[in-house]
Amino acid sequence: MCGFVGCFAPSGQPLPSAGVLESMLRSIRHRGPDDEGFHTVSFSQRSTQVHLPGQSLAAGTDGGFGFARLSIQDLSEAGHQPMCSRDGRVVLVFNGEIYNAGALRDQLRSQGAEFRGHSDTEVILRMYELHGWDAVLAKIEGMFAIAIADVRTGLLRMARDHFGIKPLYHTQLADGTLLFGSEIKAFLHHPAFRAELETAHLAEQMMFRYTAWDRTLLRGVQQLPPGHEMCRQADGSLTLKRYWALPDAVDGKADANALRETLRQAVRSQLVSDVPLGTQLSGGIDSSLVTLDAARASTVTRHSFSIVFDDPEVSEDVWITEAARKAGVHSHRYLFSPRHFAEDFSRVTWHLDQPPGNPNTLAIDLLAREARQTVKVLLTGEGCDELFAGYNRFYYTALQQQHPALFRAGARLAGRSRGRLWRLLGQAGESLERQMVTGSAYGAAALITDLLPDARVEDALTRRLDHLAALPGDGLRKQIRYEAETYLPDLLLRQDKMTMAHGVECRVPFLDLQVAKAARSLPLSALAGAAYGPNARMRGTKRMIKQIAADEFGAAFAFRRKRGFDVPLASFFRQPEVRSRIQDEWLPGMKRRGIVNGSAVEALWKSLQNEPKGGKSAAEALWVALGLEVWAGGVLNFKSEIPLDS
Repeated sequence: MCGFVGCFAPSGQPLPSAGVLESMLRSIRHRGPDDEGFHTVSFSQRSTQVHLPGQSLAAGTDGGFGFARLSIQDLSEAGHQPMCSRDGRVVLVFNGEIYNAGALRDQLRSQGAEFRGHSDTEVILRMYELHGWDAVLAKIEGMFAIAIADVRTGLLRMARDHFGIKPLYHTQLADGTLLFGSEIKAFLHHPAFRAELETAHLAEQMMFRYTAWDRTLLRGVQQLPPGHEMCRQADGSLTLKRYWALPDAVDGKADANALRETLRQAVRSQLVSDVPLGTQLSGGIDSSLVTLDAARASTVTRHSFSIVFDDPEVSEDVWITEAARKAGVHSHRYLFSPRHFAEDFSRVTWHLDQPPGNPNTLAIDLLAREARQTVKVLLTGEGCDELFAGYNRFYYTALQQQHPALFRAGARLAGRSRGRLWRLLGQAGESLERQMVTGSAYGAAALITDLLPDARVEDALTRRLDHLAALPGDGLRKQIRYEAETYLPDLLLRQDKMTMAHGVECRVPFLDLQVAKAARSLPLSALAGAAYGPNARMRGTKRMIKQIAADEFGAAFAFRRKRGFDVPLASFFRQPEVRSRIQDEWLPGMKRRGIVNGSAVEALWKSLQNEPKGGKSAAEALWVALGLEVWAGGVLNFKSEIPLDS
């Protein structure tokens, strides 16, 4: 719903200037075009005050917040942020939506709390005033990034929501100053921040197309992991604590009706809005179910928004039509073309704060830009595949759990070949845990070492394996939790950055805490398991959700081949407008910068031009290399225009 920045100097040291805080916020105003506000803090004097742009900082100011508001709930002045307690000693900034805010407000009123308006921000503030920080994190349900400065205790606290739907980054400068915010680009506007590439994370980025957990590609910059809180003590030290984790799995009943009602309730709870609301409709079963439930819970005709392609091999237009007709929504569709690819690649990469992992990132950007003409809130189906085992890699894990002897025998039979039998059975010669990690990667190790000759691929895999080893459970249960803590936050980051680039809020009903609890209570057979014959993988994954989708849309809709919102990369790269950008701008830049092997990338580019009917693997490798170059060109060359003594 918004974006915020924070800058807090070590105790007793002043902030460099008001211009720094204002410039940091200006860089993310796209997240909140409706309103802005600043509030400064003096921990040393135990005071806070509103800051107006252009004013000088008061003596003793050692911290400050900037906030850009996208008005969704309580459009009045009562929802303005930063929000301050009545005694002026607690200041809060909050990005997100709290879906149980109404019930919490009623509860707090019964305990004597008074409210100026009906924003969920004020609910958080009053909860903190009455019951403290731990109660806030225990009670609120939704998506959020929160920061609270309490000059009474001298503490600065931050938290990120359970699944990482809303981003929150932080870095500590050489002098101890703490910077944090909704997007990394805000840090570039502090004159003491230096954007330096974290080369130790390059192999992970190239292999998985993102860096997981708290890692980023900039040295010293971290993400606050999902379900975590951070506290800055009075002495400037930072402590990190996990307040929530995905519940341990238990084998409950396979009750499709109960799960269906839980999902309906989750969608209904996320329809609260004082502005127009619609849905992202990819044509897949997850977004189709969300669209259907949103339409049924409404008294007005809802709007859905979709991306289509000229290529019928990747376009889901026929399924979008069927889902929109069933839901009775007003369907908006936008054709994604090579022109969008060529014109938007650099801008999208800048907004993303990292190299784009999936080419459909550009398509989501187009969808949000067009949808903003009609709505300010979109519901999407993200999170379903991760919680309910929707990927092919879940299917193979379930098969190995059910038939371990068969896979061990198959591994011996396949030997070291790389044929079809090896792809199905041969990897069983490795540990199941290693298969889970390598199965979630996009790039093969050989490709990474071609592009990055000094890459330490095994280090990247070891970090992932260590993360997996620390998780409870085994087999499919463990893999689901691993994906929810690594791959899912990156998908959510992509959705957040691409929609908020255009002042649109994205909500994810499948990540409602009750839906997550229901997913963790299903027996393995309701998630993924052995299926045989044609289309076995589709019938063997996300079983309970597909049963629900079949009841609503029919079996042909529910069990068709999964496309995964593909973009026809190879054909796009061959288009004149894209070719010219690659040849005239991106390839030369890559050679000058030297992060990747420019000659290897050029060879990929030539091979792609010479394979008119193929080249998918070359196109995928080229995409990863180009994304890294475009991101690095924008970030590593950035120069702050605000001097330290301004």
